[in-house]
Amino acid sequence: MDNLIKLLDVIIWPCVIFIIIFILRKPIKSLLPFVENIKYKDFEVKFRNDLNQIKEEAKDAGLELQTEIGEKTEIYKLIEVSPASAISESWKEIEISARKKVGELAPKGTKFKNLLHRPISYLEYTGALTPSTARALRELQSLRNQAAHSAELKITKENAIEYASLAKSILRQIESIRELPRIKLTALTLLILELNHLIDSGKYNKISIQDVHQAIEKKRIIPYLAETTRDDSDFSLFSTDGPYSGFVEYYHEQMYQIYGGYAGNERRKWGIEHLGLCLLLAWTNEIIQQGAGWYPNEQ
Repeated sequence: MDNLIKLLDVIIWPCVIFIIIFILRKPIKSLLPFVENIKYKDFEVKFRNDLNQIKEEAKDAGLELQTEIGEKTEIYKLIEVSPASAISESWKEIEISARKKVGELAPKGTKFKNLLHRPISYLEYTGALTPSTARALRELQSLRNQAAHSAELKITKENAIEYASLAKSILRQIESIRELPRIKLTALTLLILELNHLIDSGKYNKISIQDVHQAIEKKRIIPYLAETTRDDSDFSLFSTDGPYSGFVEYYHEQMYQIYGGYAGNERRKWGIEHLGLCLLLAWTNEIIQQGAGWYPNEQ
């Protein structure tokens, strides 16, 4: 009898659960479409939010956003049939354009591996794409991958049109590239590290924004910093016999252009109103953000 009770105890609960599921099978089945709708809705919301983020990146990159896709274009016709396929095709057009541009501009003997298989990576590597554009491209590629590998999830026509519009805007920027930048990114990053060190020391808070303005106006920022902070800094890399001597003229000219456009708006634009070194750091970073005239060291 004890063994029988134990056996019934083991069997009875699975049986009860099975019976409950059998009785409630229709109500449970009726809930499944609701669950699917939630899944589709969540995907659509995330896709939409990602598109909005890419749009912000594109604006930061100074892109003129394409506002609409003509109804007679091949992409629009494909959107009508398959929004997911249209997204893949839009991304493919970017890759084709980037590959063509790299084929035109990349120097012979470049050490970058698989050059034409990773043309977008190469353009980012060389600095031909601004950081904001590069981030937008990475996000577009991520959304393309989601659309391509999530066949069970629906892509709305409106989202596909938005994606194609953003892709077209970036495509135009890639097509507008006429040459690869010339100044090494390494020089800018080394300068940023030196400025950051001086700020951290706390010894040069006396360098005002006005002091920096004057150094920029005279186009002698590097000499001014070398003289003012000689006991705590090393700007020998940028001296006349240093490896980055040619960079100095370029840097002074770029800073002079930023000064001409933004002097007096430091607080509004960068949140800086006291320390001159902080302003130099922000404006040096701005040169990188603009992405013009530099390329990273290939070594």
